[in-house]
Amino acid sequence: MINLDLAINHGLFYVDETPIRVFKNKSRIGVNYPSQQMHIKCSIWNGEPCWREAPFMAKFQGFNIHGCQYYNKPNKAACYSPHLWWNQNMYWELNSHQQRAYEDVRNKYLFYDYCSDRGMLQKECKIK
Repeated sequence: MINLDLAINHGLFYVDETPIRVFKNKSRIGVNYPSQQMHIKCSIWNGEPCWREAPFMAKFQGFNIHGCQYYNKPNKAACYSPHLWWNQNMYWELNSHQQRAYEDVRNKYLFYDYCSDRGMLQKECKIK
């Protein structure tokens, strides 16, 4: 299961409920952060296409989208409401279990981090 939680303060990417990427919103200091409407696209490709079998079909089960339409909304403040589950304090940071899982994934699978070899060139690398 793949999950993306994109909130005002950060974007969290999960695989099987394990966080694999945390992207903090640092737009105040000039780091790009998603600010446009999002679209979901999917592609299935095993590297050896047999075009005679096209079209390739995919089925999704248990697929949910929760969001707040920010653009073209007369009252944008509604998207910051504490009544929306993703704006509650408990979702602003990883909990201790998620943080350990995230660190384990980074230690086991991260083989390149551009911040470690040329971090001074990127604003987001200067932030802890």
